[in-house]
Amino acid sequence: MLTGSISGAAQQLGIAQPTVTNTVRRLEDVLSVQLFNRSGARLRPTALARQIFDVAAPSMTAFEQITDRVNEMVQGKGTMFRLGVSPSVSQALGPRCLSIFRKRRPEMNLRMDTLSMKQNRDYLWMAEGNCTVTIFPLDDPGITSFRISSAGMVCVVPSEHPLARKSELTVHDIAEEPLIFFHRNTPHGELVRKIFESAGIEPNISIETRFAESAPHLMREGFGIALQDELSAFGVTNPALSVRPLAGTERQPILLHCRSDNVDDIEVREARRCLLQAAQELGLPVEAEIRAETRGR
Repeated sequence: MLTGSISGAAQQLGIAQPTVTNTVRRLEDVLSVQLFNRSGARLRPTALARQIFDVAAPSMTAFEQITDRVNEMVQGKGTMFRLGVSPSVSQALGPRCLSIFRKRRPEMNLRMDTLSMKQNRDYLWMAEGNCTVTIFPLDDPGITSFRISSAGMVCVVPSEHPLARKSELTVHDIAEEPLIFFHRNTPHGELVRKIFESAGIEPNISIETRFAESAPHLMREGFGIALQDELSAFGVTNPALSVRPLAGTERQPILLHCRSDNVDDIEVREARRCLLQAAQELGLPVEAEIRAETRGR
């Protein structure tokens, strides 16, 4: 239809002329109609052939687009890497990881989705994203987790506060301070409550919020001081606030999660390497065996 001849069609399709001839004859036999009037080497489509072509052309164009897209995906061109992160990871570690990823895989499109803990499982199981990064474990037998690093607890205080003069704080130093606290049913809320319970101290709660990243904004309005994980504190850039390590508390693991059947995917392995490098660049501790593994790759 497009070239007007068997030879032209064969050249465009990259196949032998007899194959085109046999295909046209076979199609006419199946449909029991004549599609072309032959005049020497030229083919003139019948009126019915033109009608059929008008119906088939959009589908053929769509099929060509699908073919091109699949070929691009196979070649790694124009594919999307999707990383889910918890709010604390979104402050610095996630963006740094994706910055490194882009340098290594410039042909890929990138997306970062900030998720609550409850959204992580669906994000992986519904294949919305390739992997997720959190500082709290996911309890799911179908999800594999890799330890990347760990994050300590810190205390965020106004820079003019007397506590800001100390290089580090303890839970006893802040026992009487009004605290910006977190809901009990959130990972941060459970973690902070355990810190106070272990010290035998009843926290002086000034206000509660769901996300640790909200604390600096509430602090600016005079609601008190806040305990955060180290990753959340990377987002504290206001010079009016100071971040101090909270001594005597356990470090929380920073974990990369993926579906167990995707462990060996190239993108997941690349994300793991990028996270390790990002953690090192941000000054987070990386275990010796992981450092060795990174050097080996």
